[in-house]
Amino acid sequence: MKLYIKITFILVVLCAQAPLDLVIDTNERDVQINPGIAGTRVVLFGATPTGKRDIIIEIVGPPKNQTMQEKRRFFGLWLGRGKSYYKNVPSYYNILSSKPFLKIASQESLNKLGLGINNLPLGRANIKHSTIKQIKFDVRLRSEMHDSGQFLEKEGNIILRSGPGKVGLFRTEFLLPPNSLQGKYFVRYFLFQNGEAISYAESSIDLKQAGFARLIWLFANKFPLLYGIIAIILSGLLGWIVSILFTRLKLI
Repeated sequence: MKLYIKITFILVVLCAQAPLDLVIDTNERDVQINPGIAGTRVVLFGATPTGKRDIIIEIVGPPKNQTMQEKRRFFGLWLGRGKSYYKNVPSYYNILSSKPFLKIASQESLNKLGLGINNLPLGRANIKHSTIKQIKFDVRLRSEMHDSGQFLEKEGNIILRSGPGKVGLFRTEFLLPPNSLQGKYFVRYFLFQNGEAISYAESSIDLKQAGFARLIWLFANKFPLLYGIIAIILSGLLGWIVSILFTRLKLI
C-alpha cells in the first residue's frame, strides 16, 4: 500500500512541475537484514517525461579494506608471495539499465561518467614484496568481486512503462546478500537521450542489521575492548563447561 501511495505522489509532482526530468524513490530508506536469510530485496522506482526513457542506475556500497595476494609457481607448487593492500574498496557495486549499456550510450560516454565495473575507482594500493603493477592486481580484484556476486552488471533490468499524460514510469529491484556490509548504499540515477546523459539524481539506503544481531554489532562497535574481554571470558567458560561434560560422560 505504501508503495502505491509513493508512486501516486511522484505522478502528482511530475505532472504539476513540467521542468522536472527525473523523480525517484525507493520502497525503503532504512533496510534491515537478518542473518541466515537469502538476502534483502530493494525496489527502486520513479518517473520521467515521455521520450526520455533510457535509464542507468548505479548502487555503490560502503567501503572496506581488501587484500590481494600474488601467487607464483615454485617447483610445481603455487606459493603466496607479494601482497596488494587496498583501502576503501566498495563492498558492493551494482549497475542496472533499461537496455544494453552500449545501446544507451557509447563506451566513451560511460567511461566519462565512471559507469561500469571497469570504471569503478579502487584507489591507490600499497604493494609489498611484488614486482607486479597495480593494474594487474586491479583486474584480478574486479574479477574476484564479480565472481563472488559483490560487483554486478544487470543490463535490461529496469522496467519501463507509460504513465498518465506525458509521464513515463520505471521500476527495478536488486538483491543485497545476507552478508552485506552495514552502512549507506549510494544510488545514482542517470537519464539518457540520444546517447547523452541529460539528467542526474541520487539517493541513499541505510542498511542495518535487525534484532539481537544488531545489538551485538552496536555493542562491539561502541565498546570494542569490553566486547573482546567478554568474548574471551565466554569462550573460556564454554570450553570449561564442555570439558566438565566430557569428563562426566566418561565416568558414566
